[in-house]
Amino acid sequence: MALDVVNWIAGQVDVLTNIAKTLAPVQRLITAAAYLMGLGFIFKALHTLKQYGESRTMGSSHASIKEPALYLMVGAMLIYFPSALSALLMTTFGESTVTAYAPINTKNDSINQLFGSGSVVGRPLTMLIQTIGLIAFIRGWVLIARSASQGQPPGGTGKGLIHVFGGILAINIVKTIQVINNTLYG
Repeated sequence: MALDVVNWIAGQVDVLTNIAKTLAPVQRLITAAAYLMGLGFIFKALHTLKQYGESRTMGSSHASIKEPALYLMVGAMLIYFPSALSALLMTTFGESTVTAYAPINTKNDSINQLFGSGSVVGRPLTMLIQTIGLIAFIRGWVLIARSASQGQPPGGTGKGLIHVFGGILAINIVKTIQVINNTLYG
């Protein structure tokens, strides 16, 4: 029975390792999609700005400058994705780069098992969490941009900001774990 459990765990580690090997190209694909979404948001901002200008010349005052301004800001952020990410990482962690995986030794047994020096799943798990963080970061900016459109339910900006901040924490998961470890376990 114990041998079956060990074999099952080894199989799961192999699956996680194989998934992590394919995530680097997936991260590049997600970044390329962010560039394309940024271009789309810029075009949407210009089109909405044109409609705003036309409605102002016709004497209608129901249009708002908020929507094109927010689409323009989010579009620019997605086009300059690496610079924006490094600026937000600098704001959050005091470093502008994502910390590379290194074993974390702490007084907490669960962190040691997952990310400690003897862990075989630390590096693949870090890669998986970073990819999820990248998706959350971009999704947050999309939610922020969509919250400016008329007819959207309230609260989109708050949800978007939570996704952006959570994405930053997940992208730099190694530093996040170090901060939590130093805060809770000294």
